[in-house]
Amino acid sequence: LIFDEIQTGVGRTGKFFAHEHYGVTPDIMSIAKGIGGGFPMGACLATEEAASGMTLGTHGTTFGGNPLAMAVGNAVLDVVLAPGFIENVGRIALRLKQSLAELKDRHPGVIEEIRGEGLMLGLKLHTPNTDFVNEARAQGLLVVGAGDNVVRLLPPLIVTEADVAEAVSRLDKTAGAIEASLKRPAAE
Repeated sequence: LIFDEIQTGVGRTGKFFAHEHYGVTPDIMSIAKGIGGGFPMGACLATEEAASGMTLGTHGTTFGGNPLAMAVGNAVLDVVLAPGFIENVGRIALRLKQSLAELKDRHPGVIEEIRGEGLMLGLKLHTPNTDFVNEARAQGLLVVGAGDNVVRLLPPLIVTEADVAEAVSRLDKTAGAIEASLKRPAAE
């Protein structure tokens, strides 16, 4: 069983690895992004049994063991594995998800559904996500469109409750502006 936790690993979903939410453990797992904390690095993790097939010459890497990348990875792990860090991610993520649910209730014509886990969330929209992305930018908030008419929200793991409140306020203004644009008559 092989899992790709390149985006979901290292605390992003409120657990160290996303598979921990489901009680399933992979034999092989790829991780990146989170392990480097913004520095480009990745790793292939494997159980002892699965790794036994990765003999010299069968599993290669261009930059494997790069000393700078390894130092960065160790520094990231020092922070993420510190007592209470991941629990705080989960707590802040719950607050964000609850706030987004309230936002959905205030703007049902714009926001269809809240998706995701931890600090890897998405707003499934009734209106074009490109319009939402552009209006969010006008409100001073950077969000990214994704497939299935979703806007992705990926705040840093060090996000604070004050940051969440500010972001939700800007999302509220964004959704309000989208609603107002829907009520305007089309230009002739």
